[in-house]
Amino acid sequence: MSKKDNQQEPNLSLTKIDSNRNPEERQRDGKSGEILYTLKFHKSQKESIEKGKVTEIGSLEDSPPVDLQALNTDTYTHYGIFRMKDRSTTMIVQDKDGITHKALSLGKDTVKIPYEVSIEL
Repeated sequence: MSKKDNQQEPNLSLTKIDSNRNPEERQRDGKSGEILYTLKFHKSQKESIEKGKVTEIGSLEDSPPVDLQALNTDTYTHYGIFRMKDRSTTMIVQDKDGITHKALSLGKDTVKIPYEVSIEL
């Protein structure tokens, strides 16, 4: 395998991941997809790495989950929900520049965006 064949995009956006999902996988929203992604959480103390599968990706403008309705859609455009290997779920949001961030819901009207997240295959 050549170096070019082995190159991966360093950071996948939620829209890029969604565009590569086949129609059958999109119909299965709410159930884990087949592809295992590596999520790098860029926390201020130290970076942590976890693996997870997409369960849902969507536009914040169209039909955001209740937990994310307080987000400003002028800043954040898409959301993704990942089922992690430990069976927990993680919400990720994407800003207008395609940068992905961790989203923490702290009740109906409060969402914190504490740090960036890199997503890789």
